[in-house]
Formats: sequence, structure tokens, C-alpha cells
Amino acid sequence: MKWIGLAILLAAIAPLANWLRQNPEKSPVFWSVLGFLPFALSFLHLNMAFISWLSWPGHVKGAEFSVVDALAIALYLSTPRSGHPFPFRLAFGFYILVTVLSCVSSAEPTAALFYSWQLCRIFFVCVVVAEGCADQRVPIAILKGMAAGLIFEAIIATWQRLALGIVQAPGTMYQQNLLGMIVHFVDIPVFALLLSGPLSRLLTGAVPAGLALSVLTGSRATLALSLVGYALTFLLSSLRGWTPRKRKFLFSGLAALIVIVPVALLSLDKRFENQAESIAIDYDERAAFEKSAQLMLSDNPLGQGANHYVIAANLGGYNQRAGVAWSTTSEGAHVHNVYFLVAAETGYAGLIAFLILLLRPFLVAMLCGSAHPGDRRGDLLIGLGVALLTIYVHNFFEWIFVLEETQYMFAIDVGLIAGLATELGYWSRSASTIHYLSEGSRGSDRTEPTRSLYDNQLVNEP
Repeated sequence: MKWIGLAILLAAIAPLANWLRQNPEKSPVFWSVLGFLPFALSFLHLNMAFISWLSWPGHVKGAEFSVVDALAIALYLSTPRSGHPFPFRLAFGFYILVTVLSCVSSAEPTAALFYSWQLCRIFFVCVVVAEGCADQRVPIAILKGMAAGLIFEAIIATWQRLALGIVQAPGTMYQQNLLGMIVHFVDIPVFALLLSGPLSRLLTGAVPAGLALSVLTGSRATLALSLVGYALTFLLSSLRGWTPRKRKFLFSGLAALIVIVPVALLSLDKRFENQAESIAIDYDERAAFEKSAQLMLSDNPLGQGANHYVIAANLGGYNQRAGVAWSTTSEGAHVHNVYFLVAAETGYAGLIAFLILLLRPFLVAMLCGSAHPGDRRGDLLIGLGVALLTIYVHNFFEWIFVLEETQYMFAIDVGLIAGLATELGYWSRSASTIHYLSEGSRGSDRTEPTRSLYDNQLVNEP
């Protein structure tokens, strides 16, 4: 049955791409679907695997192919080439190469390559989104899809909390911390746009949905970092220009804190009220896992192999040496810090490559956004940059950045940064050019120096 589903999915790519080429006015709908799909991957089981190792304890369990990948291929085939090379290709290529080479020192080379394959799929989604941004409708269409996903998660999580009594609501994700991290990819960029001017109801709804999810997940890191991300975004936006709208948001935000903080404290109290005994025990599991990862790196500076942390921690005796208390959960757990995880699996070279991959788009977003104070694309870039920074800090407390759902969201945000920065002339130092679809094809001969049409996309309802 799996192979039949995969065959149908692959067979649908070419017809969809051909239909989109003939009906370019319909493409924003599918870009919105691309933004929404990462929220539905686990919920709707939208993955299939050419090779499946369900019992493998690593973070990637096979050579997978998802509906997101199929849609990305169709969009790529239907989108005229912009002529601009993808700016972060070397950073991606370096990290992918390191993960491939890590299979030499791994216990199961095939399992290491599972993660390399996932990174290749993520890279492709980045490229597709970046290419799509040459059409000024695409970035907003993607954001609307992501906003719809966030609102959907907020509805599900609210039902889980109120109807099912789940203290740490996971939404459609397999656990609440994953949902908490994904929130940052969406609500902070939308908040940056909301500060800069009016938005459609759908986009506006992403901000309260993100705040609600930060509370409903019961995650201290998610809530704290969300508030810090909002505050930093507001500060940077204010430095771009103070407006009556931002003054209104300042007072509204202070009033909202009066409501949010007590509710959040109540949520956290419920989470920990049954954990008094475990808290009293003098045992820091996070520190023990980090020590285990340090021992792995010390023994093998080249890494234990991508996707191999759990295997190495147990079979190599590192958890035991680090003092990790044995339990059914700790035996299959990863170190709660993605930087330690990457270093333990792919060595010093992998950590350096990983950091380059993270920092390059962040710096571009902040520098390019700051250079265009009168352009709402600049505001969006600032929001995307702050979102990435928030996630990078969150990574010190979680390992889930290496999961497929999180990396798809990362791919979309980085693709938006690459595409918007290219359109704003960050690399070419030329004037920004906005491409439009006209009479069934992209009108590359039409340029618009103003941003009025782009701004209209922000307030139009889907």
C-alpha cells in the first residue's frame, strides 16, 4: 500500500506542474498549502519512505519522501527561473557533506545517510521558496498558509487543554516542545509585519494564536523566548521609525501581559504540581546528557555518525559514564541541546558547518532588513531574523531542531530570507525589482519601484 501511495504522489507532480503553468493566477493557493503542510505532516501521515527503519532510535527513521517534497517539486517546475543562484548553497552543501562523511565513523552508515537525505530535501524546499519570491504574491501566500497552520494548532491545543485536560497540549505534533519551537517560525515574522502596518485577518490571527500556544504548551522556554522575541522585534521595529500604531501596540502589549503572566503561571503550576518528588531529587538530567555528549566528542572528534546519538550513548556506555539515570525514556532520549547533539554526531567539523548554516541567513536578514527602513519587506526580514535568533537560543534547551517538521519550517523561513534579500538587491547592489505574472507568464520586463502592490497583498483576505 505504501508503494502505491508513493507512486500516486510521484505521478501527480508533472500534471500539477503543468496545470500551474497554465493557470499561474492559482499558484498562491498552492504556495499557501506549502506553508501549511508542515503542521499536518504527522497528523495526516503525509510521509512515505523508500527505506523504513521504524525501530531505529535516531531522529530520522528512513529515507523518506513527503507531500511537501512533491508539492515543492511541482512548484519548482512551474516557476520560471529567476536567474539568481541560491545564496546559501555553500553553507548547506558544507553541512550536508559533513553528515555524509560522518557515515565513515558510524555504526550504521545507512542510518547516517538518512539524515543527509533529509537535509537534501530541506535544501530543495529552501531553493524553491527563494525562487518563488520573485513573484511578489508568494511570500505573503506562504505566510498566510503558515498563519492558518498556527491558528489550527491553537484551536486543537485549546480543545486538548479544556476538553481533555492535557496540561501540556501538543496540538497535532507528537510532543508539546516541538509545537512550541515551531511557533517562533511564524508568529514573530507576522508580528513584525503587524507593527509596520495593517494585515489581513488571517495574518493578524497568527499573533494571538502564537501567544496562546506559548501558554498552552506549558513550556517555560517557549513562553519566555516568545515574549523576548516579541520584545526584541518591537524594539528593532521602533528603531526603524516610531508611529502611533506602535504606541498603541506598546500599551496593548502591556495590558496583555497582565492577563498572560497569571495564566502562564497557573499553567506551569499545573504542570509541576505532581512533580514535587522528582524535583527534590538532586539529579540534573539535562546536565547528565550534555556530559554524555561531551564524552562522545572527546573520544571521537569526528563524531559518532549522524543520526547515531542514542545508539552511541547506550552501546558505547556514555550514558552510564555520564551518570544518566536509567529509565525507559532516558534510554532512547537525545541530549536536550541541539549543539551538543550535532557535535556528538558529526564532530567539530559538523558543529562548525551547522553554525555557519544557522548564522548566514540570520545575518542577511538583519543586515538587509535594516538597510530598507521604508519597505515592509525589510520589516518582514527583521521579523524572520529575530525568529531565527529566538530558535537558536531555544536550541540550547531542545534537540528537536533536527526533526523533519522543524527543518521544513526553517527551510521556508530561510527561503523567504534568500528570496526577499535577492529582490531587495542585497547581493547585486541593484535596485529592487518586483516580478509579476501577466497573461500566463512572469512579466520580467515590468518593474515597480513602489511597494503599494506588495502592501496590498498583506491586507487582502485569502
